[in-house]
Amino acid sequence: MKIRCVVDNRAGFKSSLYAEHGFSLLVEEEDENILVDTGKTPPVLKHNMDLMGINFVDRVLISHGHNDHTGGISAIMDSKINVKADETKFFIHPEAMSPKFAVESGNQRYIGFPQDINPGTLNREWVTENTRINEDMWIFNQVEDHSGFEPIPEYLRVKVDGNCLPDNFKDELNLVIKTENGLVVISGCAHLGMVNILYSAREYFQDDIYGVIGGSHLMDAPGERIEKTVESFKKLDPEIIALGHCTGFEGLCSFKREFGEKFIPLDSGAEILI
Repeated sequence: MKIRCVVDNRAGFKSSLYAEHGFSLLVEEEDENILVDTGKTPPVLKHNMDLMGINFVDRVLISHGHNDHTGGISAIMDSKINVKADETKFFIHPEAMSPKFAVESGNQRYIGFPQDINPGTLNREWVTENTRINEDMWIFNQVEDHSGFEPIPEYLRVKVDGNCLPDNFKDELNLVIKTENGLVVISGCAHLGMVNILYSAREYFQDDIYGVIGGSHLMDAPGERIEKTVESFKKLDPEIIALGHCTGFEGLCSFKREFGEKFIPLDSGAEILI
Protein backbone atom coordinates (compact mmCIF):
# COMPACT_ATOMS: atom_id res chain seq x y z
CA MET A 1 0.00 0.00 0.00
CA LYS A 2 1.23 3.48 -0.90
CA ILE A 3 0.18 6.71 0.79
CA ARG A 4 0.88 9.98 -1.04
CA CYS A 5 0.50 13.51 0.23
CA VAL A 6 -1.35 15.40 -2.50
CA VAL A 7 -1.60 18.79 -0.76
CA ASP A 8 0.21 20.16 2.27
CA ASN A 9 1.38 23.51 3.62
CA ARG A 10 4.84 22.87 2.21
CA ALA A 11 6.36 21.67 -1.06
CA GLY A 12 10.01 21.04 -1.88
CA PHE A 13 12.01 24.00 -3.21
CA LYS A 14 12.69 22.14 -6.46
CA SER A 15 9.21 20.67 -6.72
CA SER A 16 6.67 21.76 -9.33
CA LEU A 17 3.87 20.79 -6.94
CA TYR A 18 1.89 23.51 -5.23
CA ALA A 19 1.54 24.10 -1.49
CA GLU A 20 -1.20 25.88 0.44
CA HIS A 21 -2.60 25.88 3.96
CA GLY A 22 -4.53 22.71 3.31
CA PHE A 23 -4.35 18.94 3.49
CA SER A 24 -5.07 16.04 1.16
CA LEU A 25 -3.71 12.51 1.30
CA LEU A 26 -4.22 9.61 -1.11
CA VAL A 27 -4.28 6.00 0.07
CA GLU A 28 -3.57 3.75 -2.92
CA GLU A 29 -4.54 0.10 -2.82
CA GLU A 30 -4.32 -2.32 -5.73
CA ASP A 31 -7.80 -1.56 -7.02
CA GLU A 32 -8.94 1.52 -5.11
CA ASN A 33 -7.93 5.12 -4.42
CA ILE A 34 -9.15 6.64 -1.16
CA LEU A 35 -8.63 10.36 -0.65
CA VAL A 36 -8.49 11.83 2.84
CA ASP A 37 -9.53 15.49 2.51
CA THR A 38 -9.30 17.72 -0.55
CA GLY A 39 -7.02 20.64 0.33
CA LYS A 40 -8.21 24.24 0.41
CA THR A 41 -8.70 25.17 -3.26
CA PRO A 42 -9.68 23.27 -6.42
CA PRO A 43 -6.83 24.69 -8.60
CA VAL A 44 -4.12 23.45 -6.20
CA LEU A 45 -5.71 20.00 -5.87
CA LYS A 46 -6.14 19.73 -9.67
CA HIS A 47 -2.58 20.86 -10.38
CA ASN A 48 -1.05 18.39 -7.95
CA MET A 49 -3.26 15.50 -9.02
CA ASP A 50 -2.27 16.13 -12.64
CA LEU A 51 1.46 16.20 -11.87
CA MET A 52 1.19 13.11 -9.66
CA GLY A 53 -0.73 11.17 -12.31
CA ILE A 54 -3.88 10.79 -10.21
CA ASN A 55 -6.94 10.67 -12.45
CA PHE A 56 -9.47 8.83 -10.34
CA VAL A 57 -10.71 8.72 -6.75
CA ASP A 58 -13.08 6.00 -5.58
CA ARG A 59 -13.86 7.29 -2.12
CA VAL A 60 -13.24 10.45 -0.10
CA LEU A 61 -13.09 10.73 3.67
CA ILE A 62 -13.72 14.28 4.91
CA SER A 63 -11.96 14.52 8.27
CA HIS A 64 -13.97 17.57 9.41
CA GLY A 65 -15.76 20.59 8.01
CA HIS A 66 -12.97 23.21 7.85
CA ASN A 67 -12.33 24.68 4.41
CA ASP A 68 -8.64 23.81 4.32
CA HIS A 69 -9.79 20.17 4.14
CA THR A 70 -12.99 20.55 2.11
CA GLY A 71 -12.24 23.45 -0.25
CA GLY A 72 -11.12 21.23 -3.14
CA ILE A 73 -14.28 19.09 -3.24
CA SER A 74 -15.48 20.62 -6.51
CA ALA A 75 -12.33 19.32 -8.25
CA ILE A 76 -13.20 15.76 -7.21
CA MET A 77 -16.72 16.29 -8.59
CA ASP A 78 -15.29 17.32 -11.98
CA SER A 79 -15.12 14.39 -14.43
CA LYS A 80 -12.30 16.11 -16.34
CA ILE A 81 -10.14 15.78 -13.22
CA ASN A 82 -11.59 12.64 -11.63
CA VAL A 83 -12.81 10.18 -14.26
CA LYS A 84 -14.91 8.43 -11.60
CA ALA A 85 -16.57 11.67 -10.42
CA ASP A 86 -20.09 10.29 -10.91
CA GLU A 87 -19.28 7.26 -8.72
CA THR A 88 -17.02 8.74 -6.03
CA LYS A 89 -18.46 8.28 -2.56
CA PHE A 90 -17.91 10.85 0.20
CA PHE A 91 -17.81 9.80 3.85
CA ILE A 92 -18.79 12.81 5.98
CA HIS A 93 -20.14 13.45 9.45
CA PRO A 94 -23.37 15.51 9.18
CA GLU A 95 -22.02 18.14 11.57
CA ALA A 96 -19.24 18.92 9.09
CA MET A 97 -21.93 20.97 7.32
CA SER A 98 -22.38 23.26 10.33
CA PRO A 99 -21.15 26.87 9.84
CA LYS A 100 -17.65 27.07 11.33
CA PHE A 101 -15.69 30.18 12.23
CA ALA A 102 -12.39 31.40 13.60
CA VAL A 103 -13.06 34.14 16.14
CA GLU A 104 -10.03 36.21 17.13
CA SER A 105 -9.83 39.73 18.59
CA GLY A 106 -13.53 40.19 17.97
CA ASN A 107 -13.23 39.30 14.28
CA GLN A 108 -15.29 36.41 12.94
CA ARG A 109 -13.93 34.61 9.87
CA TYR A 110 -15.81 31.83 8.06
CA ILE A 111 -13.69 28.66 7.77
CA GLY A 112 -16.38 26.06 7.12
CA PHE A 113 -17.62 23.82 4.33
CA PRO A 114 -17.58 25.47 0.87
CA GLN A 115 -20.72 27.54 0.53
CA ASP A 116 -20.87 26.97 -3.23
CA ILE A 117 -21.25 23.19 -2.79
CA ASN A 118 -24.71 21.75 -2.25
CA PRO A 119 -24.18 18.72 0.03
CA GLY A 120 -27.21 17.13 -1.62
CA THR A 121 -25.27 16.83 -4.88
CA LEU A 122 -22.63 14.60 -3.27
CA ASN A 123 -22.81 10.83 -3.37
CA ARG A 124 -22.39 10.84 0.38
CA GLU A 125 -22.64 8.49 3.31
CA TRP A 126 -23.13 10.09 6.72
CA VAL A 127 -20.75 8.65 9.32
CA THR A 128 -21.47 9.21 13.01
CA GLU A 129 -19.74 6.21 14.58
CA ASN A 130 -16.80 3.89 14.02
CA THR A 131 -17.42 2.38 10.60
CA ARG A 132 -15.63 -0.37 8.69
CA ILE A 133 -15.24 0.54 5.01
CA ASN A 134 -13.28 -2.49 3.81
CA GLU A 135 -11.48 -5.51 5.21
CA ASP A 136 -8.60 -3.51 6.69
CA MET A 137 -9.87 0.07 7.01
CA TRP A 138 -12.06 1.82 9.53
CA ILE A 139 -13.36 5.34 9.94
CA PHE A 140 -12.72 6.07 13.59
CA ASN A 141 -14.22 8.81 15.78
CA GLN A 142 -14.57 7.29 19.24
CA VAL A 143 -11.97 9.54 20.87
CA GLU A 144 -11.62 9.90 24.64
CA ASP A 145 -9.45 12.29 26.66
CA HIS A 146 -6.45 10.14 27.54
CA SER A 147 -3.78 12.83 27.66
CA GLY A 148 -5.26 15.61 29.77
CA PHE A 149 -3.16 18.20 27.91
CA GLU A 150 -4.83 18.59 24.51
CA PRO A 151 -7.57 21.24 24.76
CA ILE A 152 -9.37 22.39 21.63
CA PRO A 153 -8.33 25.98 20.75
CA GLU A 154 -10.98 28.41 21.97
CA TYR A 155 -10.95 30.52 18.81
CA LEU A 156 -12.45 27.65 16.78
CA ARG A 157 -16.22 28.08 16.81
CA VAL A 158 -19.37 26.65 15.29
CA LYS A 159 -22.67 28.48 14.83
CA VAL A 160 -25.61 26.77 16.54
CA ASP A 161 -29.06 28.42 16.58
CA GLY A 162 -27.45 31.74 15.73
CA ASN A 163 -24.85 31.53 18.50
CA CYS A 164 -21.12 31.11 17.85
CA LEU A 165 -20.15 28.41 20.34
CA PRO A 166 -16.89 26.54 21.04
CA ASP A 167 -16.51 23.75 18.49
CA ASN A 168 -16.32 20.29 20.07
CA PHE A 169 -15.49 18.67 16.72
CA LYS A 170 -18.07 15.91 16.81
CA ASP A 171 -17.55 15.85 13.03
CA GLU A 172 -13.89 14.82 13.24
CA LEU A 173 -13.22 11.49 11.51
CA ASN A 174 -9.93 9.58 11.28
CA LEU A 175 -8.87 6.70 9.05
CA VAL A 176 -7.41 3.61 10.72
CA ILE A 177 -5.70 0.96 8.61
CA LYS A 178 -5.04 -2.45 10.10
CA THR A 179 -1.74 -3.98 9.00
CA GLU A 180 0.20 -7.07 10.07
CA ASN A 181 2.56 -4.70 11.94
CA GLY A 182 -0.17 -2.78 13.77
CA LEU A 183 -2.43 0.21 13.21
CA VAL A 184 -1.75 3.09 10.84
CA VAL A 185 -3.72 6.14 11.97
CA ILE A 186 -4.38 9.01 9.54
CA SER A 187 -5.70 12.27 10.97
CA GLY A 188 -6.57 15.42 9.07
CA CYS A 189 -6.03 17.91 11.91
CA ALA A 190 -6.38 16.07 15.23
CA HIS A 191 -8.34 18.86 16.91
CA LEU A 192 -9.32 16.36 19.59
CA GLY A 193 -5.63 15.73 20.25
CA MET A 194 -3.30 13.40 18.38
CA VAL A 195 -2.33 11.59 21.58
CA ASN A 196 -6.00 11.17 22.52
CA ILE A 197 -6.73 9.76 19.06
CA LEU A 198 -3.83 7.29 19.15
CA TYR A 199 -4.53 5.98 22.64
CA SER A 200 -8.25 5.71 21.84
CA ALA A 201 -7.51 3.75 18.65
CA ARG A 202 -5.08 1.46 20.44
CA GLU A 203 -7.66 0.78 23.14
CA TYR A 204 -10.56 0.24 20.72
CA PHE A 205 -8.73 -2.04 18.29
CA GLN A 206 -6.53 -3.71 20.92
CA ASP A 207 -3.46 -3.33 18.73
CA ASP A 208 -0.22 -1.34 18.71
CA ILE A 209 0.29 1.87 16.75
CA TYR A 210 2.54 1.20 13.75
CA GLY A 211 2.17 4.49 11.88
CA VAL A 212 0.89 8.03 12.45
CA ILE A 213 0.26 10.25 9.43
CA GLY A 214 -1.34 13.68 9.00
CA GLY A 215 -1.87 16.93 10.87
CA SER A 216 -1.41 17.17 14.63
CA HIS A 217 -2.58 20.76 15.33
CA LEU A 218 0.51 21.76 17.29
CA MET A 219 1.09 24.96 15.30
CA ASP A 220 -0.14 27.27 18.09
CA ALA A 221 0.61 24.92 20.97
CA PRO A 222 2.85 25.94 23.88
CA GLY A 223 6.22 24.25 24.13
CA GLU A 224 5.07 22.14 27.07
CA ARG A 225 2.30 20.53 25.02
CA ILE A 226 4.69 19.79 22.16
CA GLU A 227 7.14 18.17 24.60
CA LYS A 228 4.39 16.06 26.18
CA THR A 229 3.19 15.00 22.73
CA VAL A 230 6.68 13.90 21.74
CA GLU A 231 7.06 11.98 25.01
CA SER A 232 3.73 10.23 24.40
CA PHE A 233 4.89 9.23 20.93
CA LYS A 234 8.05 7.77 22.46
CA LYS A 235 5.90 5.57 24.70
CA LEU A 236 3.72 4.46 21.79
CA ASP A 237 6.84 3.86 19.69
CA PRO A 238 5.34 3.91 16.17
CA GLU A 239 7.61 2.84 13.34
CA ILE A 240 6.27 5.49 10.94
CA ILE A 241 5.73 9.13 11.95
CA ALA A 242 4.78 11.46 9.09
CA LEU A 243 3.35 14.79 10.20
CA GLY A 244 2.62 18.04 8.43
CA HIS A 245 -0.08 20.63 7.71
CA CYS A 246 -1.11 22.10 11.10
CA THR A 247 1.80 20.55 13.02
CA GLY A 248 3.73 23.81 12.82
CA PHE A 249 7.44 24.54 12.51
CA GLU A 250 8.26 24.04 16.19
CA GLY A 251 6.38 20.76 16.24
CA LEU A 252 8.13 19.49 13.12
CA CYS A 253 11.54 20.42 14.56
CA SER A 254 10.80 18.72 17.88
CA PHE A 255 9.76 15.48 16.20
CA LYS A 256 12.77 15.57 13.90
CA ARG A 257 15.17 16.12 16.81
CA GLU A 258 13.69 13.25 18.78
CA PHE A 259 13.00 10.67 16.07
CA GLY A 260 15.61 11.48 13.42
CA GLU A 261 15.27 9.45 10.24
CA LYS A 262 12.11 7.76 11.52
CA PHE A 263 10.29 11.09 11.21
CA ILE A 264 8.97 12.19 7.80
CA PRO A 265 7.96 15.86 7.49
CA LEU A 266 5.00 15.85 5.13
CA ASP A 267 4.99 18.03 2.05
CA SER A 268 3.12 17.95 -1.25
CA GLY A 269 4.29 14.82 -3.08
CA ALA A 270 5.65 12.91 -0.08
CA GLU A 271 5.27 9.13 -0.36
CA ILE A 272 5.02 6.52 2.37
CA LEU A 273 4.97 2.77 1.80
CA ILE A 274 3.03 0.65 4.29
